[in-house]
Amino acid sequence: MVYYCLWCEQKPKEWFSNWCAECREQKNLNNVYGFDRVLQIMKKCCIRSELQLEKKINNHKESIEEKKNGDDQKDYIKPVLRSDKK
Repeated sequence: MVYYCLWCEQKPKEWFSNWCAECREQKNLNNVYGFDRVLQIMKKCCIRSELQLEKKINNHKESIEEKKNGDDQKDYIKPVLRSDKK
């Protein structure tokens, strides 16, 4: 019988623990830096707000419009190679 990790519920847990290796590492990081601090960082860095989502959608729409208009090609500058310097 396989027992699964109590946190992710997807990977088999290690025989001496209730968590898989990845979840144990996350738990150890929480113990080192503090659960509140890690949660605060995750909310600030990993979760997008409504304003951020709208900006992302608008930027994507603008890039699609630029591709339709043929503006997606930037001015290409050929690099100068050592063999070109004579």
